[in-house]
Amino acid sequence: MVNAMSMMLRDFILASHAAASLVLNVVPWLPEMPTAGLRLLLALLMAVASLAPAAAVAQVVRGTARNAATNEPLPNVRIMALSLDGASLGETYANEAGRFLLRVRARSRPFTISVTRIGMKPTLSNTLDLAARDTLDVDFSVAEEAVRTDTVRVRAAPGLNEMRLREAERRGWKLFHPREVAAIRDRVLNFEDLLRATGYTGFILSQRRDECVRSTRTNRCLLLVLDGVPLAGSYPNINPRDVYFLALLSPNQSMVQFGDRGPNGAIVIYTRAYGDKLDFDKDPPALQ
Repeated sequence: MVNAMSMMLRDFILASHAAASLVLNVVPWLPEMPTAGLRLLLALLMAVASLAPAAAVAQVVRGTARNAATNEPLPNVRIMALSLDGASLGETYANEAGRFLLRVRARSRPFTISVTRIGMKPTLSNTLDLAARDTLDVDFSVAEEAVRTDTVRVRAAPGLNEMRLREAERRGWKLFHPREVAAIRDRVLNFEDLLRATGYTGFILSQRRDECVRSTRTNRCLLLVLDGVPLAGSYPNINPRDVYFLALLSPNQSMVQFGDRGPNGAIVIYTRAYGDKLDFDKDPPALQ
């Protein structure tokens, strides 16, 4: 008798959606439970099942979306079910073949189907009123619609080195423009050769690397500044191919910019960075 009741109880539990969560813990022990316990458990489960709400059933709308002009499938079209007050009752997208399957939980309320995609005219179906388990096949023919936008002028933000160059021009520093440097940096082996290749006669360059770069005006050492950082050594250990532009500062300009560290003038070096450009609006200043 226990086995018979166990089988009946198993069938009842498996048929009851509301009590399914109890099956995992209770069913393995059913054969070992006494008859009185089985009867009590069966009564409790029947009470739970009678109180559980019926599972909602969805209507199904399926079909295709096509271009009205070419009859070609429209992929990635947005398909929405909308109640009469505009609430969403379901949403899906057409596949690459333009086919879609939409499950609608309208609960016997009337609804409409909306079809939208950028560049296509929004399409709305007639009001639909389906029974709980109905399936509707429908095909949508969607017309193209030109998208108009206002003209927008876009200007990229200047790069760091471009701002540095403009600031150097504003301060009146003597510049060795990026285009000038680009024309010679691949032909030299070191930074000293880069300075020589500029052709500027205001530098005194020694053959010895332990000696500083001097100014022809004062015959004193110039401060070397790399990317805004004053250097302690005589020559920067830098690949000339990494140089973007140079600037020469007079003693007064150097004192304003770097204080007591640059009383005799300075050579400011800025290295290349991602996004640097050479096509500036104005030509580079002529070498003197």
